[in-house]
Amino acid sequence: KGTVPILYTLSYYSISSGATTIEKYDLRTNIWIQAGMMNGRRLQFGVAVIDDKLFVIGGRDGLKTLNTVECYNPKTKAWTVLPPMSTHRHGLVTVLEGPIYAVGGHDGWSYLNTVERWDPQSQQWTFVASMSIARSTVGVAALNGKLYSVGGRDGSSCLSSMEYYDPHTNKWNMCAPMCKRRGGVGVATCDGFLYAVGGHDAPASNHCSRLLDYVERYDPKTDTWTMVAPLSMPRDAVGVCLLGDKLYAVGGYDGQTYLNTMEAYDPQTNEW
Repeated sequence: KGTVPILYTLSYYSISSGATTIEKYDLRTNIWIQAGMMNGRRLQFGVAVIDDKLFVIGGRDGLKTLNTVECYNPKTKAWTVLPPMSTHRHGLVTVLEGPIYAVGGHDGWSYLNTVERWDPQSQQWTFVASMSIARSTVGVAALNGKLYSVGGRDGSSCLSSMEYYDPHTNKWNMCAPMCKRRGGVGVATCDGFLYAVGGHDAPASNHCSRLLDYVERYDPKTDTWTMVAPLSMPRDAVGVCLLGDKLYAVGGYDGQTYLNTMEAYDPQTNEW
């Protein structure tokens, strides 16, 4: 429509401080600017976009896991409090054909396989079918009318498995597993493929844990994964999205510091 796509990040400076700033990236000018402030302390939350508004869902405030939901309007810079989820959870959310889905996560005591759906018309949360496996730090994305849940951690190890949810049948189905097991994986779709980016291969308590620069691509037509060009550096808990015709990997953790860098992947040239 001739509009220039815009990327938003909701950033926190450290685990102790929680999220504070909302930044906006303009693809045309290649510039980041501050677009607002978070409404209170929150980390490990989910974010979704509906009608150019940012929905901030769940997470932690440093002491407890949250079920609260807030909506930010970048045009008015105003926050609105919405009905809370049934479950306190920190984890990821995504939009599929209108509704928002909050998938798995952790409630402060246990790893979750439950899934809740937010209906923007009725403004209510309802449970849908649970995943076959509990998954925290899971990657989620919508592709071809289905919701994909990728990797994550089940409490004992990182997962390579993936499953998808069909909203028309209210059922989850297993797919081919990834080449690498990953928690904290970034997931996005482009040109009919699903990409799994970065993450870690074992909980931090495991001395063999590695942060990953691996990137792989899933083809739903053949139910197969293919390794593609790696990131320039390992990025755990990385944000990934499609902007224009490229995938952008934003921030993350490299094992020593939280990153403010971003890199772009061109599927045509297979280069970052």
